[in-house]
Amino acid sequence: MLKPGSPFGPRATRNLVLAGWIALVVVALGVAAKIEQSRLLSEFSDQVTILHRQLSQRVDQHDAHLTALSAVATAEGTSRTEVFRQVADTIVRFYPRITAVDLVALYDEGEFLSTRPGADAATIKAIRKAALSSDGQLALLAAPNAPGSYLLVKRSPNTPDARYGIALEIEGAGLFDGGTSIDLTLFLPDGTPLVGVRQADIPRFEKELGSQSQPLILQARFAPDLADTLTFGQAVTIIVLTTLVYLGLVLGLGQYARARRAERQAHFSAQDARLAHASRVNVLGEMASGMAHELTQPLTAILSQAQAGLHLARRGEVAAMEPVMTQIAGQAKRASAILESLRNWTRPVPPIKQSADVNRALQSVQLLLSPKAQTQKVDLTFKAGVGPTWILGDQIEIEQIVFNLVHNAIDAASGTAGARVSVSLAAVADPVVVDVSDTGPGVPADLRSRVFEPFVSGKPDGTGLGLALCQRLAERMGGEVALLDGLPTTFRVILRRQPARKDEVSR
Repeated sequence: MLKPGSPFGPRATRNLVLAGWIALVVVALGVAAKIEQSRLLSEFSDQVTILHRQLSQRVDQHDAHLTALSAVATAEGTSRTEVFRQVADTIVRFYPRITAVDLVALYDEGEFLSTRPGADAATIKAIRKAALSSDGQLALLAAPNAPGSYLLVKRSPNTPDARYGIALEIEGAGLFDGGTSIDLTLFLPDGTPLVGVRQADIPRFEKELGSQSQPLILQARFAPDLADTLTFGQAVTIIVLTTLVYLGLVLGLGQYARARRAERQAHFSAQDARLAHASRVNVLGEMASGMAHELTQPLTAILSQAQAGLHLARRGEVAAMEPVMTQIAGQAKRASAILESLRNWTRPVPPIKQSADVNRALQSVQLLLSPKAQTQKVDLTFKAGVGPTWILGDQIEIEQIVFNLVHNAIDAASGTAGARVSVSLAAVADPVVVDVSDTGPGVPADLRSRVFEPFVSGKPDGTGLGLALCQRLAERMGGEVALLDGLPTTFRVILRRQPARKDEVSR
């Protein structure tokens, strides 16, 4: 069983290691076989070169035999025939490849002398014809009745007045010493085979023998099979050695990989620590920017109402100061609620169980932003229901969502012809939908997919936190904020409807 942490642990890794081992063994066996094949081919080349030289020397001996026999055949004396027979018998006895020696009279057809047991008419005719047509060179032809043998014919004397034809019948296979692993073919210049069968494929070696009288053609082939190039013992040895080397290599690489993983893990841990620190700094900056962004609105309203109250106090209109002071108190509470909400972002948020009235939120936003719309010459309209529309959510947070969307819509429509912002409430069924539309130029195409991401803004002086906070607040209440396609630009707030409350049902 493999231990945990072993480089062969996972199935995929084991398969990869096994495949690598098989590939390496195959390559090693192939290289060994190729080396052995090259060695055998080198030996083949040496052997066939030596054999070619030996055969050339042996066939040259036949010329000497014929010269000696011709001298005896043309000698004067009554014992000439007996001497010729003795010389011929000696040649046949000492050179087994020479199977017969024949002496044929060219013009007296009855005179014939041979080491053969009987006369061979076809052979006598072939010898006579070759000698008569000779121009002084030895004639080379296939033996008529002895396949695999050839006749070497000499006229005697070697003049136009020759009286005899002398022939040696030579067995092609007898030119070789014995068995050999080399595939040999020997044939006459005209293509008549003496040893083997002439092959159609290209041989490894093909060359004429170095003899002017007997230019026999020697062919040699060498096609070793797998058993010749790689024995079973060699294969086992190579596999064992390759396995040991591969095992050492894999174990070494596994140790190196574990060391590298430890180094990378230490490096990643250090990076994670730095990133965590940077993330905390970024979150702190985001919280600070969000607080500044969200508190600016109620603080601005408090400042505006305080200046109005100061102006009324100077005029002595004390009765008119009550609604102003009420607004100041409401905005102060709003700022406090915003701070509390931002503080709660760092804590786990329990499910919201309280109710909020969307109609009241719209009325509050209308009251706060109508002066801004008038100042910027934007037609601001609200279409809401008559009675309360309850949702599961926080009253301050829903007001904050609508306030941010309407505030942005006024800024976007400001300065355009027929500037208009409309806020509509659809509360017929669940969910409750609030649409905020404006006649501004719209959200740039490159920002539409990222418009709810923090710090993404189409305003030159925007912080990019308003819409991100709206989306987050809506998600806390189980809803969402979406940007609809097309014009006019419309942001849709979708909220979960709260079932009718008991005080509503009783009325």
